[in-house]
Amino acid sequence: MKSINTGLGTKIKEMDFRNPVWKEGLNLTVRYGEKWKTLKIREKFNLTDGYSAICEELIICRFKDISFDDLEFEHDPKCRTKIGLLNCLYGIYPQMSVTKENSIVTLVFFTII
Repeated sequence: MKSINTGLGTKIKEMDFRNPVWKEGLNLTVRYGEKWKTLKIREKFNLTDGYSAICEELIICRFKDISFDDLEFEHDPKCRTKIGLLNCLYGIYPQMSVTKENSIVTLVFFTII
C-alpha cells in the first residue's frame, strides 16, 4: 500500500487498479489478504488514475463467502461474477491459486469524489 505525504503531517493511502473503470455511486474492489484492513469508514484515499474516493464499508471474509449481491457493486464489469472475479484475482495475486476459494480477501466499498 502506497501512501502520499500531504505535507500536513498526514498521509493519504493510494490504491492501484489494473482496470480503473468506475460505476456511478457505490463501487467495490476485492483485495487479496488483509493489507487494506486499516482503511477506516469515511476515510479518503487516492486511486491510481488521479481520482479520489471515500471508503463506505470494509468487509474481511473468505472468497467463498462473497455474496452475489456484493458483486453487483464490483467496479470492473469482468469481475461481477465469482468466476470472473476469481480469474482476475489469480492474475493479480498468483499466490491465491493455492488457497483458492478459502483465501482471505478484503472487500472495499467506495464512492468516487
